[in-house]
Amino acid sequence: MKRRTFSRLLTFLVAGTTATSWSSSLADKKLTVIIDADTANEIDDLYAIVRALLEPRFQVKGLCSAQWHNQLSPPNTVQESQKLNEDLLRLMSRIDIPAPLGSEMIMGQPWGEYEGRNSPATQLMIHTARRMPANEKLIIISLGAATNVASALKLAPDIMPKVICYNLGGHYDATKKIWNKDEFNVRNDLNAINFLFNTEGVDLHLMPINILYDFKFTLEEISKRLSGKGGVWDYLVTRWLSNAPGDKERIFWDLALMIAVARPDLAKEEKRLTPPENTQREVSVYTQIDVKGMINDWWKITGK
Repeated sequence: MKRRTFSRLLTFLVAGTTATSWSSSLADKKLTVIIDADTANEIDDLYAIVRALLEPRFQVKGLCSAQWHNQLSPPNTVQESQKLNEDLLRLMSRIDIPAPLGSEMIMGQPWGEYEGRNSPATQLMIHTARRMPANEKLIIISLGAATNVASALKLAPDIMPKVICYNLGGHYDATKKIWNKDEFNVRNDLNAINFLFNTEGVDLHLMPINILYDFKFTLEEISKRLSGKGGVWDYLVTRWLSNAPGDKERIFWDLALMIAVARPDLAKEEKRLTPPENTQREVSVYTQIDVKGMINDWWKITGK
C-alpha cells in the first residue's frame, strides 16, 4: 500500500491485552483462509502472501486479486495484481490454490450505494463459505480495498455467519477513540468499507495503519538474506528493486496483518465502536503490535 511513513515508538503491552474470543483461540486450530490482495500496488503484499503460504496452520483456499484503481495507477490494476499472484503460486509450487480475478470496479457508485460487484473472486469466497463445516468459519484477509469481500457479503448475505473479515486500512486513535478514513485502501473503495462498518452481523477485524509505522524492513537486510537464494526469494528482492529502487527501507503493512492472524500473541485487539457516521456497533480493532516479535517471526518461518 502506498502511504506516507512516519516514525513512532510502539510499545507492546502483553499484560492487559484485550483480544476477541475468536482471536484468542486462533493459535489452537487450523484456519481456512482466502487472501485478497492488491499485489501489484507495492512490495509488502508479496511478503504477506509468502508468509501465509508458509504458515502450517493456514489452509489457503484462494489468492484473489484486488483493484487499486486511482488517477495515478496504471490501467487494469486488478490484472497487474493477478499476474503477481500467479507468479507467487508458481514459484512456491502452490498452483493447486485457485487465483481468481477480482473486480476492477469499486462497490456501488462514485457517489455511494452498495451494489455488489460480481467476479470470480467473490464467487470463490461465496462458494467456499457455503461449504464450511457447521463449527468452522472462513477467514478472508483483505490486504487492499475491501471491494471483493464486501461484494461477496452483499451478493450472498447468507454467508455472513460463516465469514470473518480481516482488513488493513484507515487510522484509529485508540486513546481519543477517533477514526480517520483518509487512507489509501479505504479511499480506493470507501463504499466497501462503509458497507462492512454498517452491516450488522459482519465480523470485522481492522488493522489501522497508524500502529505500523515502526514495522520496517531495510533493503540491505532483505538483499543480504534473500538475494541469491533462488525462486521466490530472488523474486521478492527483484520486486523491491523494480518497484521502489530508491527506498532503503519500507513499512511492511500487509505482512503485519498476516502475522497478526497467524500469531495473535503478537498483536493486541480491542472491541471498539465504529466511526460515528456509520451504524454504531462494536468491531475488533488492532491497537498495538509487537514489532520485534513480528520481524523475528518473518525470518524464523522463512528460515533465512
